[in-house]
Amino acid sequence: MLSRVVQAYPPSDAFPIGNCNTILINVIGNDSQTSNHAAQVHLIFRPKIPQASNLVLPMFLSSPLLYVQFFHFVTHPNDRPELAMWTVEHTYMIDQHGKHYRCGGVVSLTDVTHAVKLIPEYGNKVDEKISSATSLESYDQFFLNSFTDKESYHTFSTEF
Repeated sequence: MLSRVVQAYPPSDAFPIGNCNTILINVIGNDSQTSNHAAQVHLIFRPKIPQASNLVLPMFLSSPLLYVQFFHFVTHPNDRPELAMWTVEHTYMIDQHGKHYRCGGVVSLTDVTHAVKLIPEYGNKVDEKISSATSLESYDQFFLNSFTDKESYHTFSTEF
């Protein structure tokens, strides 16, 4: 990945729900196949062992880790040629009581391949109470902006 800043800031006056970047990550499945996923970074952390301890962290925990919430791909750019963009939506799971939760997981920073920009699919009318600071939490479907820069365009011109 080209050097980029990935951030996950906690809630503040300017960002009441926090300011969490969206990224594209490579995930290796149980079948050893690599696939790409869009995700929103919610926490950046690194495990630390107390100095008095003689434990040693395994190598895979030596680089920073990210807690992310996943999106899944809904439509291909060919499905809406007038837009020529992928569409993604939040991925949810349902508990035994029928409550919906966003799916999340921990990935290594080295799994990040690209910082991405998501554009909410507003529908017919934009809710005036929603701002750029709250739109990722307020909508479920987004367009993956493949026109941000040349590298993004070439990355998203391939199949996922």
